[in-house]
Amino acid sequence: MPLVSVIIPNHNSIKFIKATLDSVFKQTHKNIEIIIIDDGSTDGSFEYISDLKNQNVKLIKNPGKGACAARNYGLKIATGDYIQFLDADDLLDPEKIRVQVELLETTNEKIAACSTLHFYETPTEGIITDTAFLYNTDNIHEFLLNLYGADGKTHTMVAQHAWLTPRTVIDRAGYWDESLIKDQDGEFFCRVVMASNGVCFAEKVLCYYRKHKRAGSVSSGKSEKHLRSQLESLNSKAAQLEKVRDTKFYRNAMALQYKIIAIDAYPMHKTTYKAAINKVNQFGGSTYEPVLGGKIIETIKSIFGWRAAKSFSVFIHKYVKV
Repeated sequence: MPLVSVIIPNHNSIKFIKATLDSVFKQTHKNIEIIIIDDGSTDGSFEYISDLKNQNVKLIKNPGKGACAARNYGLKIATGDYIQFLDADDLLDPEKIRVQVELLETTNEKIAACSTLHFYETPTEGIITDTAFLYNTDNIHEFLLNLYGADGKTHTMVAQHAWLTPRTVIDRAGYWDESLIKDQDGEFFCRVVMASNGVCFAEKVLCYYRKHKRAGSVSSGKSEKHLRSQLESLNSKAAQLEKVRDTKFYRNAMALQYKIIAIDAYPMHKTTYKAAINKVNQFGGSTYEPVLGGKIIETIKSIFGWRAAKSFSVFIHKYVKV
């Protein structure tokens, strides 16, 4: 039975780590090693994991380095034939690893994906939005471009724990880019898919992505550093797919993805906005426009355009106390 290494970065996850580990302990595929890299936790989660006394769990400290460094550290000590990445607040279906291992054992260095259920409090209240984008294929370029928006209208992402990957494929793809602070997983798994011989879709299992409600502003998660990281990640993806640059699907997808960054950057971060919108124009433009707010914001968008709507939204959040 193939060995699967489950790599979990941990930083102050005491609220969620028990449920996350339980979802791994309950896997019907039993040949698993669990590698937890702790990034300086102070909330008791390190002590909780230490007290488990589970021989399949390896707990190692690597403080102050971040999640990507933790994953890379885990990769360096992992001995599994397959690698399962899992954040300390997310969950796996009990059959997830078994089903994907069985699929991959019949292929030559493909990688496996499954759909993701997004939830806040409990999985029963979650939603699945990616199934239409996931399928069995040997065409890795087509698969990635469909994710990124080949039709110029729709796009999605595959959660990092939706994948199960042969270690040999990761060895070709390389480690996580520790300089990125946003879309690290998107950049990494673009390289992983490109290093593979195709994608297997596990239809009957799920992974569960826990979302967190944050009191926040319009700029939450959209600082200059975050947006620059997202831009660097997308530049890497565009370069990875250079072979199909002359297709309309590549131009559609890249224009859509750069426009997302341009919209997020406008009007607060003009340097990043200009860099992203220049890329949009280079790829022929994009009509893609996400929902930016409530009825008033959307009305402004429909009449005056998305830039006016974004400017008004930023003004309201910055100067008007609700």
